[in-house]
This record gives sequence, structure tokens and C-alpha cells, in this order.
Amino acid sequence: MIKAVVFDFAGTLFGRPTYRWLSPDHLAVLRAPAPYIARMNAAERAVWAARDLTALANRSAYWTLFRLAGLPMTDDVFQRLHDPAFWLPYPDTAQALSVVRPLKVGVLSNISWDIRSVFTRESLSVDAFALSYEIGFSKPSPRAFEAACVRLDLEPSECLYVGDDPASDGAAVQAGMTFARITTAPVGRREPVLLEALASHGIG
Repeated sequence: MIKAVVFDFAGTLFGRPTYRWLSPDHLAVLRAPAPYIARMNAAERAVWAARDLTALANRSAYWTLFRLAGLPMTDDVFQRLHDPAFWLPYPDTAQALSVVRPLKVGVLSNISWDIRSVFTRESLSVDAFALSYEIGFSKPSPRAFEAACVRLDLEPSECLYVGDDPASDGAAVQAGMTFARITTAPVGRREPVLLEALASHGIG
């Protein structure tokens, strides 16, 4: 029996605005980083893999990414990547979190900064956060999902995980959780996929 729903953060509950918040070139690299990651040496790839575990690794990883793309990473660019003002809830986020109740609600995210203030700003209630830079593991490691379940005081088999990435989020199944994959898009362009995903598992 499902007793909790754990959500991914970026691309699932919150997303980027449709208006320009970075230069078109920087946005293009963020949306399709694979060619530049492929050009990283072994040390740079190791830092990229650990980019959500510390703020230092995060800054170094994105500096390398943009350098390989021939773009600068100024302090302003880096701050915008982590500024709560540039993260907005999807139109169905508040309703999705509401229909989950009275089940528990968790958030598991690969992130290098504290996103709790974004939820407070939107008056969204979450029972437990498992953030990679705090727990020391990032998805797709099963230990990241296990940490989220521990914080909810539940077994993985009692939790549904909702996310948009088939690789990192889909690894929830390996940890023993049920997984619901959603499609994603910028805020303002996405259908109410959260409500559909929850309904498909008898929630809401």
C-alpha cells in the first residue's frame, strides 16, 4: 500500500519560466549538455558527476561546461542558476501536493542548494526533503531514494516516486519504490501531468 508520494523537484514540481532568464546560448547548453560533457576529461567528468553534492563541485562543473561551449560563466550567470526567483511551480503543483494528503509528501532532488525557501514562498507543505548535497548521494544511486524513505519513516515499497527523468528518477524502482514518469516542459507549457500520474496510481 502506498503511504507516501516522493517528488522530484526540477522539471516535476518546479520549472524554469518561459521568459528569458539567461542568454539563448547559455540556455541551449543547459538544455543539451551532452556534446560538451563528452569532451570533458576524466577529472572533469568526475566533478560533473558530483556536481550536486557540493556547491564547489557545482560551480566547477558548470564553469567547465560553459568553457567547453565557448561561453563565460560570470557570477551573475551562476547566481541565476541557483536563484529561487527563477524557479516557479507548475500550475498543477499545489493541487497535486494537496490531493496526496493524507499520505505523506517528500521531495528528493539532485541539487546543490537549499530549495526549502521556494516551497515556503509558495506555501507548499512537504513532510521531508532529501537533497543530494545534504544526504551525500545523488540519483540514480539507490541510496538517495532510500534516504528519502528513511526521512519519511517508511519502507521503499510504501512510496511512489514521481519524476521526469527515466534514468535518474526511474532508478527508484531499483530501490524498491513504485515509479511514475511524467513528461515535462517549461512552466506555462506543460499539461497537468502530475494529477494524471497520481490518478493512475489511485491517488486523487
